[in-house]
Amino acid sequence: MKSLLKKIAICSAGLLLFAGTAVSAASGMDRTTALLPDSITPEQTFSKQDFLEDLQSELSSKGIQAAIDLYRDIPEEFADDTDLLVIKASLLVSTGSYNDAKKICTSLLSKDDKDTEVLSLAATIAKAQRNTSEWNKYIKALIAIDPYNTDANIALAQQQFSKKAYKQSRLYYQKALVRDANNMDALFGVGQTSYYLEDDNKAEATFKKILEIDPDYAPAYSYLGKLAAAHEEYKTASNYALEAVVRDDKNYDYIMDYGMYERNMGHYTNAEQAWTTAISLEPDYFLAYAYRAGLYDEQDMFSDALNDYMMVIKTNPDYYYAYESIGILALHEQQWKKAREAFTKCYEQNSKNISYPLMITYCYYMEGDKLNAKKFSDSVLRKLDRSTIDYAMLRVYHDLAGEMPLAQKISALQNTNQKGKMYFYLGLLYDMIGGKEASNKYFMEVVKLNSPMFFEYRIAEWSVGVTK
Repeated sequence: MKSLLKKIAICSAGLLLFAGTAVSAASGMDRTTALLPDSITPEQTFSKQDFLEDLQSELSSKGIQAAIDLYRDIPEEFADDTDLLVIKASLLVSTGSYNDAKKICTSLLSKDDKDTEVLSLAATIAKAQRNTSEWNKYIKALIAIDPYNTDANIALAQQQFSKKAYKQSRLYYQKALVRDANNMDALFGVGQTSYYLEDDNKAEATFKKILEIDPDYAPAYSYLGKLAAAHEEYKTASNYALEAVVRDDKNYDYIMDYGMYERNMGHYTNAEQAWTTAISLEPDYFLAYAYRAGLYDEQDMFSDALNDYMMVIKTNPDYYYAYESIGILALHEQQWKKAREAFTKCYEQNSKNISYPLMITYCYYMEGDKLNAKKFSDSVLRKLDRSTIDYAMLRVYHDLAGEMPLAQKISALQNTNQKGKMYFYLGLLYDMIGGKEASNKYFMEVVKLNSPMFFEYRIAEWSVGVTK
């Protein structure tokens, strides 16, 4: 009967999740085997096993609801059979009928409040309904009956993990292993918490133990890859990530990791292919676009990088850093409007950075829109301290005059990044108004700082023909 019950559980939609732990839809049925009258005719009778075979058949051919419908024909004298009701409640949970399943569990617990299988199912329902107080009640009841109850300890471990209380989470996972030393959920939990606790030896040993039990357990390969990467062992990391991908080739995270490790080894083609695959799997998620954009940018494939950064903000409009990259690359491609719009987004996020209003003003001029260049810069100037170099520089951009004293003021600045930025904008101003010799002079002052801690540094390099 147990093997038959297992088949029913598998056919039922598979597995219910009790705080992340598999609980079969046939939970609790390996109990008694009392005979049950057949519902087809008064003359026939059949055992529980007959009924379970019918359930299995309905599940296989027609689905969960058809199996639930069989309960309509159970004779009244068997309507309160605990085993059959546990299966029914489990099937109801599989269909999302939590209230109906809850009624069954409540009734069963009123008869036996120490039935661990029913308590586990009740906890599953409480979690699905986000009823924290009831979930805690059932978990505590399970722990009171058996402090080493595997399911309950895993549930508590996952609760602590969600709070980033990794040390306490690992303790619960370890308790879960007392009753079931090879429980994959608990073992993985120990490995994962050890990883976050930076207990790398424990994490590695645990993940390798998992693979001894199940050589096809993809998450273990994934974390072994992360561990290797943390020690800059990228070849090993890549091999592990590839093992994970081979076993689950639709997993976005595994593919992203593989691409990252390949990129760190300088295997740009492999990285590009990996992230392109990730994009095909989740075209509405921004991360792979961002990674691939950075890869293209690094290889001076500016047009491709710009297209990918545009997809980043399309799929994640709040990704601030992509706007800055778009602005830089759009400047390189002389797409002034696109650059201005990107820097405007940056300015909305960080109005304290003078780079953005200077760039916006510059782009307006390059678009031939002198009126809006002055209108915008004036609105910013009104908010700035007149004694600052920021005000002085933007004032010059607004007036297109008065730049002569700026070089001396900039040379007196103590902050290297600020000095570099101001030299850049002085050079950009001269470039815009036709002073090519002066422009190159100040761009070279930026490059000589050898301090690429501000985005303008790249543009200065491009302007004087410096390549890395």
